[in-house]
Amino acid sequence: MSGASGDYGLGRGAPSQAQMGDMDILSDTMGVDFGPYLARIRQEIYKHWFAVMPPSAQSPLFKKGIVGIEFAIMKDGSVRGLQISAGSGDQALDRGAYGGISYSNPFPPLPPDFRGPYLALRCRFYYNYEPGEIP
Repeated sequence: MSGASGDYGLGRGAPSQAQMGDMDILSDTMGVDFGPYLARIRQEIYKHWFAVMPPSAQSPLFKKGIVGIEFAIMKDGSVRGLQISAGSGDQALDRGAYGGISYSNPFPPLPPDFRGPYLALRCRFYYNYEPGEIP
């Protein structure tokens, strides 16, 4: 859903408020613990990312790259403002990461105790890096 109106606080370049491994929360959580929700959507994203992963990232090539994608999840779980914030330099890797999120749309609705209009996230996709070698 690229091109939806509103920037949802994305692309600010500012440090995130909270970081959950490969996901940064970019918007105010208003005190809500998003840990369980992020774990659930991370599973969905990875499932779809692995399904569309380009052949160049798989055996025998194992191309390396890191892709950053920012987006907002609206209260109903729909995705808005999906954009690549840090490309890998390889279109196939970038498209695979983008597809991991776009094919997961919609996510479950945001937790009912969250009163904000959306949750803005940055998600990083690491292709073929070992934990100790991530730049």
